[in-house]
Amino acid sequence: MTDKKFDAVVIGSGLGGLTAGALLANAGYSVCLLERNFSIGGAASVYKVGDLWVEASLHQTSDARNPRDVKHHILSQLGILDEIEWQPTGPLYKAQGGPLGDAFELPVGFEAAHDALAARFPDKSAAIKRFLGEVEQIHDALWTMKQAREQGSLAKFSRGLWEVQPAADGWMHSLDEIFTRDFAGAEGLKAALGANLLYYGDDPRKLWWIYYALAQGGYIASGGAYIKGGSRQLSLKLAKCITKTGGQVRMGRLVTAIETDADGNAVAIRHVARRAGDNEERIEARVVMANCAPSVAASLMDAPARAKMDAAFASRPLSTSLYSANFGLSAKPATVGATDFLTIAMPSSMKRFDQYGDGATAMAGMPGKELPLHAVSNFTAVDSGLWDEPPILLSVLGLDRLDNWKGLSKEEALSRREAWLDAIQARLERDYPGFSGLVTSRMLLNAFSMSSYLNTPEGAVYGFAPLPPDEPILMGFPRTPATPIGGLFLASAFGGEHGFNGAMLSGAEAARLASRRLEATTEG
Repeated sequence: MTDKKFDAVVIGSGLGGLTAGALLANAGYSVCLLERNFSIGGAASVYKVGDLWVEASLHQTSDARNPRDVKHHILSQLGILDEIEWQPTGPLYKAQGGPLGDAFELPVGFEAAHDALAARFPDKSAAIKRFLGEVEQIHDALWTMKQAREQGSLAKFSRGLWEVQPAADGWMHSLDEIFTRDFAGAEGLKAALGANLLYYGDDPRKLWWIYYALAQGGYIASGGAYIKGGSRQLSLKLAKCITKTGGQVRMGRLVTAIETDADGNAVAIRHVARRAGDNEERIEARVVMANCAPSVAASLMDAPARAKMDAAFASRPLSTSLYSANFGLSAKPATVGATDFLTIAMPSSMKRFDQYGDGATAMAGMPGKELPLHAVSNFTAVDSGLWDEPPILLSVLGLDRLDNWKGLSKEEALSRREAWLDAIQARLERDYPGFSGLVTSRMLLNAFSMSSYLNTPEGAVYGFAPLPPDEPILMGFPRTPATPIGGLFLASAFGGEHGFNGAMLSGAEAARLASRRLEATTEG
């Protein structure tokens, strides 16, 4: 066994871990990142199946070029914002079906969003304006408060306190409660405003209103974007921020233990080569950044530390999982009429918006007559830089649960996957006549796939469920990267909120807390 020393060791190369590692390296600390897979990025990666490039997760993110986008400051600080090509995806989405009925496109910008919604729902124009005003104010309050903290500005802090008033008023409410308050039985309007909920969660009755306002506010304010070359470009740029300072990014390394000292502080990790498994190494670390689920980190610790982690995190409900049906095509989808970047289709059985997540258990059986709610991502609606020539990717996303696939034999699981691929392809053929004639390959990734690839419990793609907090705003943000183990921080969606933005924000906050600890131990 060889011993090495670093200021920070990062376990996992998802966006949260990469962001934390990059920021710590940029601040002058020595960083070693260990990834169990043989490529970096976790969900922020692109991989090849046969001849088909598949985007692992990023189907759309808010455009980081907007100074008020949550990624803007992080990427600017690291000097890589302009090294990434952000391709605007046009309207945030086209939604149709369910309580919404005919297709509706939600445009970029709060004023444009209001005008489009008011034109579709003229009797709710004033309510829409008030609602979007609150969303914008909550979104801007986060940006102002962040600036105030970074600049030590009392004036900006005071402004932030004023802006955050709508957040204080609705702090403990769900999205469904706010929708009911503002729009009563206008189910089509609710669906128009929340059609892309699967990017955050699955149940508006349990989704925290503040999180929706921050996430959806970011999309409306900044617009959607796809990274040219795929999400791996962002991961690679962040990894380079670590290595260019002399840090290490090592792949195919499986962490086997997080060591704690007599005071319960994380002080070292042990890891082995995933394929060889016999060359264990030990790294002393002043801080450990866990870009993994708290349960995974806890399993690597001794009994006392594990008990502390379990007491803090084991009872927290997990987020939804997703499936992704990926089709390789012989020509671009536009040849059969698919021109929108993101289309969300709701089933006719969905009469109310609070039924949004009812289809999450659909894959527990064979397909029915109608597909549950799903989203179609057409990457060639922009200059993706990946699918200029066949095979060309088109992906369909939907809600899933690991329980849907438990107890099946390999043959049964394969049969069900094929049946669902048949049903999804048939729906695409109905919506885009001629689609089936373009299909050259197809594959279905389900909740089990998410659990295996991302090493996340129950395939929870967004960390913990985005539930409203039990305590008022004065108690602070309900989720934090801090853990009960000194020197151990959660640099992932489990330490904050969801999606690419949430993971990067969590990684940035974990880096801030870790820097404070590193500074204190250096001074000591």
